[in-house]
Amino acid sequence: MLPVVSALWRAVRRDLGSFGSIVANNFFLFVALLMAGAFSSGVRPLSAYPFLALLAFLMLFPLAADPLAKIPAVRLGLWPLSGRQRLVLRAAALALSPMLWLVVLLAWRLARIEVALAAVAIPLATYSLATPGWQPLRHVPAFGELMRKNLRQMLSVLDPYLAALLALFGATSGARGMEGGAAGMAFLVALALSTYAQCLFSLDGPAGLARYRLLPVAPWRILLAKDAAYLALLLLLVLPIEPVSGMTAGLLMLAVGRYPSLRYRLPVTRWRFSSGRVGFGALQIAAGAAAFAQAQHRATVLAIAAGCWLLSLWLGARRLARVRQ
Repeated sequence: MLPVVSALWRAVRRDLGSFGSIVANNFFLFVALLMAGAFSSGVRPLSAYPFLALLAFLMLFPLAADPLAKIPAVRLGLWPLSGRQRLVLRAAALALSPMLWLVVLLAWRLARIEVALAAVAIPLATYSLATPGWQPLRHVPAFGELMRKNLRQMLSVLDPYLAALLALFGATSGARGMEGGAAGMAFLVALALSTYAQCLFSLDGPAGLARYRLLPVAPWRILLAKDAAYLALLLLLVLPIEPVSGMTAGLLMLAVGRYPSLRYRLPVTRWRFSSGRVGFGALQIAAGAAAFAQAQHRATVLAIAAGCWLLSLWLGARRLARVRQ
């Protein structure tokens, strides 16, 4: 029994280590820049607190996942464990759950039982959504199976859900009534998705490009299907806020992320924030900020961004064609 519990503990530790991918996420880098600017000015980084709260809130859901879910049900059923041993294993999985530690810590530090009960609702919701019959990503609509597959991949990381929360806040708050507020919120939504632009092929697996060689599809069509899924999701999110500014920033960030997406196989874990190259992430942030700074010339900047994206699509298709040979 002890080797089984030890293996479960190793799986939990390995799973906790995968949350470190947020360090190289563009949105986290942006928040770190906000905090660094505040500290250098000798003030508290109050502007960064809401963004940190959003990041922490989204990470609560994968933290609340059942540790025993990491073991395939078929393999778990074949283990020669008695009923009492399975009960002990279930208790060990509960004790090793990071969410339980967080609930106990909140109840102890805040001395408020209602906070702990509210935190318990998150693992309960996560367990209910993890049932085998609940597979909402199977019903993702799209134009073509390639685009559908790419949308499913995007929706299996946390970046789009951060962008959706930002878009919801931007559409329902008074930010749109402020000067530059709508464009700023659209920039943040595009920024939340920008890291994934460096990882467009990461979830295809080690043999992803080898599989694409079997498809009778031109390389530019493969890239266009990935870009179409990315841009369609971004347009849906920024449409209620400021679509021109959001799409401008998104096109520029997608163009900058083209090279690392084809040159490097960046590791991406499902239901975690995607992780990119910090140098390219800084370029994406700078490109989006430059587009935001020129919001008064929206049509011209959008045309330039579309031209940069088309150029990256052409160059990327040439590189993908060489890789497929």
